[in-house]
Amino acid sequence: MTPPALAYFRYGLKLRGPEGGNARSARRVLEGFLIRVAGGYGSVMPWPELGDAPLQDQWQAFRSGGSTPLLERARACAAADAAARRDGRSLLHQAPVPLSHATATGTADFGALRAEGFTAAKLKGGPDWRAALGQMRQAVAAGLRVRVDFNGLLQEETFLAFARAAEDIKEWVDFVEDPLPYEPARWEWLRQQTGWRLALDRLAGPERGGFDVRVLKPALESAGRRPGPVVFTSYLDHPLGQAFAAWEAARYGDGQELGGLLTHRLFLPDAFSERLARRGPAWRGPGGTGLGFDDLLEALPWVPLAGTSPAAAGRLWQNPRAPLPEGGPPLAPGQIGFATSGSTGKPSVVVHTDASLDASADSVNAWLQARAEDVWLRALPEFHVGGFQIERRAARVGSRVAAEEGKWDPARLLHRARAEGATLLSLVPTQLADLLQLGAAAPESLRAVVVGGGALDEAAAAAARRLGWPILGSYGSSEAASQVATAALASSQGPAPLELLPPWEARVQPDSADPPLPDGLGLLELRGPALATGRYLWTGGTWLFQPLADPDGWWRSSDQVTLAGRTLRFAHRADRAVKVRGELVNLDALEQQLAALGLAAGRFALVARPHPRLGAELVLLAEPAAGPAAPALARLAAVAPPFASVHRAQEVPALPRSPLGKIQYSALAALLRDSIP
Repeated sequence: MTPPALAYFRYGLKLRGPEGGNARSARRVLEGFLIRVAGGYGSVMPWPELGDAPLQDQWQAFRSGGSTPLLERARACAAADAAARRDGRSLLHQAPVPLSHATATGTADFGALRAEGFTAAKLKGGPDWRAALGQMRQAVAAGLRVRVDFNGLLQEETFLAFARAAEDIKEWVDFVEDPLPYEPARWEWLRQQTGWRLALDRLAGPERGGFDVRVLKPALESAGRRPGPVVFTSYLDHPLGQAFAAWEAARYGDGQELGGLLTHRLFLPDAFSERLARRGPAWRGPGGTGLGFDDLLEALPWVPLAGTSPAAAGRLWQNPRAPLPEGGPPLAPGQIGFATSGSTGKPSVVVHTDASLDASADSVNAWLQARAEDVWLRALPEFHVGGFQIERRAARVGSRVAAEEGKWDPARLLHRARAEGATLLSLVPTQLADLLQLGAAAPESLRAVVVGGGALDEAAAAAARRLGWPILGSYGSSEAASQVATAALASSQGPAPLELLPPWEARVQPDSADPPLPDGLGLLELRGPALATGRYLWTGGTWLFQPLADPDGWWRSSDQVTLAGRTLRFAHRADRAVKVRGELVNLDALEQQLAALGLAAGRFALVARPHPRLGAELVLLAEPAAGPAAPALARLAAVAPPFASVHRAQEVPALPRSPLGKIQYSALAALLRDSIP
């Protein structure tokens, strides 16, 4: 069977130590994807911290036939690889790949590196140049030359202070890479003042001198020919990307200094990295045709993109850790899809347009009185509509966004908010609870903190306000492009009702609940210009599109609310879906999964109860006939995302049932209160 011409495979590389890959990143798992194009292979692994488009944008560009610098280089890699594979030849056999420096971590054993044959070490620098200087002295004491990369994090005065303090080991230093953001005149002045060699890695504009060495990353740019010395490095890429960088270095020829082509040593080993050199500064290729790894690449579970073209696809945003079946639905031009956050139910994608997203952004901007001087701090992932819309709101008024990427860290967020002078912030209740654990006062610059994605615990909100956090509760949904109702801006110092934002019309409709719902409580229906056009549902074999609104433009949600004029109060979900850590979890679907994992169907039930940090805590109530709960829950924990974890389990004599034996979920809350304090 002929493999598809276009396909991809997503991967993650885990760093060995506790630190991130560079001074601008705290990520310990670096994610990317391999591409297969006409029988050749390439790698795309972005660094948004350094200016690359995020992973999801890179993947969308590949899926839709678009372009990014990383993707263009991956396609060039795949083209060269494919040609060599067709001829049955290796690109790296006996290739004159230059020797490499040792890329060192904070726990490096420099004596051991010298014993392996390395003659130089590259170190990671940051704003605290003294820490880097301490490591440099250790490396020099072991007999190694050193290089240090500051990722543009120093200023003129701090670089000058560093240069003065390191004067005694200057003869051992090959160069200082990116000491501060590249400005040719400033760099030239620093060279003249200090006499230090400077190396330029990444730049936003043209090269205009001021440096001694050009650092080249084939993953980002074509090498061409340079007038001065160059250093080839691998961009901490997948081993396939490392092989591409090594090939580019080999064919460049003279004019190179020691390279940085052995960065696989920084990661936990896998089948690919085990094919590369494990000791010493010399490159050892993986063998095989093209760039190698023949059998490993062929064995990967490639996802095909047959028939995809720029005219055949819209834009899709999804959690890279929970890829959709078949790569997602076939979005048409102009459609912007967001995978809904609940990954335990059937996959679905809410479909918006630029018009609906702009309408939502404008309404939120007006409500928050957003202006060009504001600074949004984005702590929500961009693949969620709430995070995505922050960028759009800022663009509509010309304000700035500071994105807090990587694993959630409340202390880092607090530091970033102060450093950036953030004025607007959006959080889910779990994030607010984590910030409260710090007990820290709010940055003075903040004027509004919108909390959504789950019910806001008023006790937590009150505690936050006592610390100066200007909390505004909100209600929204993916279908509505984020916020529908939000507390008034003037109410950030105390509890206040949620008010519908101006574009929205709302009404409540009675549910078919038995017994009847209290007066005024019903299913929320919405109509407005920010409403999605529809959703794609995964049927198990294909994606089925369903329009969202009825012929009159109304969409019925699954949320029970009360509505008094334009004041809205959220009660609960009607479809047994709850928000945990800001993510939607479908309890019915989770019960089906537990039954498939060993519990007797119909003999147990899941119930959610409010939790101040998680938003909701999931509890398993099981009859004795359900079987042992622990093994099933352990198996669930191994396959389900963290937010779908069952937090507690309790055996009960019997579940409440109707005369026909159906579990009465409406009575589970009372049973829960009786069973677990």
